[in-house]
Amino acid sequence: MGLSIKTLSLPENEQIMPLKVKEVAKSKGMTMKQVAEAMGINHITLSQSLNGNPTLSRLTEVAEVLGVDVSELFLQPRAGAEIHGCIFVDGDPVVVNSKEELMKLAKALETK
Repeated sequence: MGLSIKTLSLPENEQIMPLKVKEVAKSKGMTMKQVAEAMGINHITLSQSLNGNPTLSRLTEVAEVLGVDVSELFLQPRAGAEIHGCIFVDGDPVVVNSKEELMKLAKALETK
């Protein structure tokens, strides 16, 4: 029985990979309002753009203001996870958190 790709997809409006922007900003002594001001945008605009699935360019801007690498804005994968990431299949995000999930996805794609 093949695995449906949709079974690995996230619900609409849920982040593909959870962010920790607020925590990073706080560690740098900044509020989200200050981050937004440094970017030249309104804090509500920043908040809206970070909810859901923000663009890489937006994350890059935030990382530059905070003086960190973009990767530091993401929550780290669970302990012991050998694989953790997101793959886009036909434009839909598919999150994989283990070797087994990746193998199931590959098998589902072979039969697609």
